[in-house]
Amino acid sequence: MRLHRPRHLVPLGAAMAFLLSGCAGEAEKATPGQVTASAKAPKTPEAPKTSAPDRGRPWEPDDALQRAERALDAQDDGSRPERAESGSAYLADGVRRTFRAPGKRWYRLDLTCDTSGVQEVTLTLTRGSTEQAYGIGCGDPEADQFNIPPGAPFTARVDAVRTGTGLVLWRLNTVTREDVDGCDDDIDGCGG
Repeated sequence: MRLHRPRHLVPLGAAMAFLLSGCAGEAEKATPGQVTASAKAPKTPEAPKTSAPDRGRPWEPDDALQRAERALDAQDDGSRPERAESGSAYLADGVRRTFRAPGKRWYRLDLTCDTSGVQEVTLTLTRGSTEQAYGIGCGDPEADQFNIPPGAPFTARVDAVRTGTGLVLWRLNTVTREDVDGCDDDIDGCGG
């Protein structure tokens, strides 16, 4: 059996050398920082913006839960809160909780979110006919805090968001009146 050596490789190799030498000449003519049409990188779709600290990794529920818990724990303001309730929900489910708020101690609602594709959610606090809405930045290193005086029940609502993935975590604590920091009543509001 005789091995047949393909002859078309030699002309193809010569043609490639000719083409490459032509590209090299064009690259020399380009001004610094300018990209020639033949050297442009192919376009790839951008990854969705995420609130997770490591934007190179995909959003994972377990990691997000740990980050959100750290944000809730980061509230070291010297007060001695006592946890009354806590919970979490997927962003697609939202949150709607009504709290009775009995007793004499003030209530502090700590809330955070960790998401992919959603930068902010809206928390709406309602007591009776009074309502206040707040933007909550997702992925913040510290949870947002809201003070509510004891007395009548109040509702905390975060509407469901179906355009992204994420978790909402909250804790309802009680604090002494002396440990209330900032606005006394974030439902009535303290503008001014």
